Amino acid sequence: MYSINKYLFKEFKIAPGHRANYAVLCNPEFKERQWGMKYSPANNYSREYKILPLFSHPQIPTRLAEGTDMMRKDNNSVIAQNYLVISHFEGEDVVEYYKKKGLPDQHEIGRVIQYFSSTMLPLQHMHSKGYIHSDIKPGHLILNPADCTMALIDLECAIKIGEIICGMSREYASPEQKEMIRLLRHLPDGENEKSVLKKVRMGTASDLYAVGLVFYQVLTGKLWQESPTPPVEINKSVPDKLNRIISGMLEENPNNRIQSAEALKAELESV
Repeated sequence: MYSINKYLFKEFKIAPGHRANYAVLCNPEFKERQWGMKYSPANNYSREYKILPLFSHPQIPTRLAEGTDMMRKDNNSVIAQNYLVISHFEGEDVVEYYKKKGLPDQHEIGRVIQYFSSTMLPLQHMHSKGYIHSDIKPGHLILNPADCTMALIDLECAIKIGEIICGMSREYASPEQKEMIRLLRHLPDGENEKSVLKKVRMGTASDLYAVGLVFYQVLTGKLWQESPTPPVEINKSVPDKLNRIISGMLEENPNNRIQSAEALKAELESV
């Protein structure tokens, strides 16, 4: 048995590309699989802890506690950990799910559309509060096929619309995120972050681009950056309208993309 502070867990997983370990808590006072814990000796969760109460949606985690304490295994000290206790979502990384299941065929495409349509609900909620997630990637979209929904997790990089980004995953970053990072790294003398905000504005279309990248990967088994080919040319089961939607989500210019999660949901439901 492992513990951090008063929180108990039997096992944990380390996901490649993630800075945190994750465990499902098994305290007797909790309902079974009700709460999970992110923890890391290096990563601090105070920012995410403060951001989470801004949102109230069944597909976005709620918080319970955060702090720093010693991790123990069978009462033996291991290493001090920063931790964040949040509501647990059953399911798995949507890309990993389809790596095991295989490329969606004509029958499965409808389910994929339903899953990604459900993702627009928590995203629309975030956007309506004036925030963008800013770090959408496969491991942050947790698919539960049993109820046909995807949860949107890991909000530590969420920012207000129009703010400077505070982190990103390069493989799933939008062109404007990459441009903002480039400008921040090469600020001329006498310029500051405000000058960057005049040139690049982070908006809701950035999140939709990232969703498009994940959607593309599910449909094709490939990364868009490695194979910028229309999805229908890789997976013949992709309907023409869905092919156009995905291509539109991946427009380099954010002004040419669908601008809202609500509009994208309506487009997907019309396929």
